Amino acid sequence: MNFNIYLSKGIGEQISQIAKRLQRSRNSIISEALEEWVSKHTSSKWPKNFFSFEACQDVPDFTALRKELGPLEDKDPLA
Repeated sequence: MNFNIYLSKGIGEQISQIAKRLQRSRNSIISEALEEWVSKHTSSKWPKNFFSFEACQDVPDFTALRKELGPLEDKDPLA
């Protein structure tokens, strides 16, 4: 997709200098910067710490605790 953006003279000159030094086009540098910005500001459905969650080791197994309660009643106590 193509569109025009307007940058301050200082930023434009800095991008030109960086592009020359890296032997890249200004367009590729601006595209890379925008992709990074968008990925940083796109909200995820899950927070980052969700994927690094480590379960508590000292919590007993739920199914073992459930067996101690005995069989369930046939009738729903909330009905």
